[in-house]
Amino acid sequence: MPEIKSITCKNHSIELIRIVACLLVIMAHSQISILNNNELISGRLAISTILADDVPLFLLVTGFFFFGRIKSDADIIPTFPHRAKSFFSRVYIPTIVYILINIIYRYYNSPTPLNSILNADWDYLGRFIFRLLPGDHLWYICTYMSFIFFFPMLAFVCQDNPQKNKLRRTLLAIAIAGAVVSDIQYFFKMSMFELDKFLWGYCTIFLILGYELSLFIRKFDGRQKKLLAMGIAIYLLGFLIKFGLQNYMFSHYGYVDNKFRWLQCSLCFVTATGMFMTVYALGTWIKQNSITARIINYIGSCTFAIYLFHMLVLNSTWNFRGMLWRNFHYTMTIPNITAYYIVNSLAVFGITLAISIIFKYVVEKPVAKLFK
Repeated sequence: MPEIKSITCKNHSIELIRIVACLLVIMAHSQISILNNNELISGRLAISTILADDVPLFLLVTGFFFFGRIKSDADIIPTFPHRAKSFFSRVYIPTIVYILINIIYRYYNSPTPLNSILNADWDYLGRFIFRLLPGDHLWYICTYMSFIFFFPMLAFVCQDNPQKNKLRRTLLAIAIAGAVVSDIQYFFKMSMFELDKFLWGYCTIFLILGYELSLFIRKFDGRQKKLLAMGIAIYLLGFLIKFGLQNYMFSHYGYVDNKFRWLQCSLCFVTATGMFMTVYALGTWIKQNSITARIINYIGSCTFAIYLFHMLVLNSTWNFRGMLWRNFHYTMTIPNITAYYIVNSLAVFGITLAISIIFKYVVEKPVAKLFK
């Protein structure tokens, strides 16, 4: 999800993280089963574990910028309408336009012809507007909306002063401890304490962690190598534990899609934070205002539309993925698995980027100007 800023003041390291997150989302939505004839394929499981940090990266980026205007409690009330208006004009309305395009596209490409446009899936639009239940990848929009709704409360604790830092980090530690308890109970097949039943659930934790990263990364200006080394170390630690736990759950309980692969586990806080730090550090080696940085910034400004349209493109390129799967020898080895994911994601990303550029100038910019 984009935190809207002009291209001239964008942080290309953050835009690079957005692009990586988009690629991971595309890969996640075109995953290959980790099983082959009931045998676990380690290479597929490894890639699948990496892809689990797709949405958490977006959540961390959102938190990185979400509270930037808040310096004291006095800033909360003036900032709240700005956040609400920005969400409505730059996220909500473009999403509705996308849903209309999606409905019409699927109507004209339906394998079984419908008698009238009135028979198209208009309930898709109704579910999003009236029930906040889009039933697909647009769940993130609804989650983002909840962040807007609770912005005053979240902004109250997301301020950089000694008292608020202590309060926020205490709450964050309690929430993460709750996630750890939930993981332990799941591992031992006990009755689960479900953290997402509370406001301070997984998505909110990632949002607050993003704010913490915005404070933490300031301390590493000019020390990119140290930030990179820390990011890699943190990521590898979390990845290896997640990978080992998934293997254990499969071999002992037969659990294929267990929670240690998804964002609803405490270890995802570790891997997503490590990946964020790693990509951010790599981005700092790109010279500010260079051609590469400008390209990254521009593509980063299209990532919201890429997020919206990538599923349409994926659904329209099913045969292409089947061809890749066969050409890469049914993805049984790590090189073939990696090649499948890279080729497919880059192809889908390229097509979706072209659509997103059109959407940006035909829909996003005019709507934003209307509400400016």
